[in-house]
Amino acid sequence: MTPKKLVSVLLGCAATAAVMLTPATGAAAAAIERDSVRCSKPSGQWANFSWGEGNTSATIYFNNHCSHRVSVRITFVRKGSVGDKAAKYRCMTVNAHTKGRKKFYAAVYEPYSVTRVSHCG
Repeated sequence: MTPKKLVSVLLGCAATAAVMLTPATGAAAAAIERDSVRCSKPSGQWANFSWGEGNTSATIYFNNHCSHRVSVRITFVRKGSVGDKAAKYRCMTVNAHTKGRKKFYAAVYEPYSVTRVSHCG
């Protein structure tokens, strides 16, 4: 093998290794999803919810701008299912003017939506 061909092969291998070792960003990173429910008082305000999922759990983040407690039903659907109607529901109540997070353990389920309910129980 000539020195020119050897350099070409080595550079090609180095470029491939660099691409394979570069950390994933952008689309490969976990997407954050959001949903909101409208406040009764004051009008025009919202209670905001967002979530990110892990391997065996999902953390729901909330920021309640309402002047009252808000109860929501969180719908979890099976991961990777297309058109599958199997769902689980969890309920949580957040106090007025608070922000925080709550962790739910749902190994094969992922959060899908947030719906306002009158109370959890």
